[in-house]
Amino acid sequence: MKKVLYFFPFILGCVFYGVIIIIDGISNINPFVWLALLMLFTCGILLKNKKWWGSFFGILIVILLIYMGNRETGQIFNETPFGILMCIYYLVCSIICLNMSKWNLAQFL
Repeated sequence: MKKVLYFFPFILGCVFYGVIIIIDGISNINPFVWLALLMLFTCGILLKNKKWWGSFFGILIVILLIYMGNRETGQIFNETPFGILMCIYYLVCSIICLNMSKWNLAQFL
């Protein structure tokens, strides 16, 4: 269960865009979405392997979300609150990974 925790944003993104593909087709998805999902997957792999710096890939996506939330792009929902929540999530995950690698706390989780 603890290993799946690091892939939570990637899984949510895949489910979200999977529903959009089923409803509207794959042609309506921006190609940068695939890059963002790949970065979230890479982030999950690095965090799973106790590399705390792997959260930087997630933070890059967070910066993009906050930036796009501050621009008027005609989106249905604002991305800034979701970006802030993801930022907190990745900071907590990186602290957990840093503590597990530094003090070998993996046996308690």
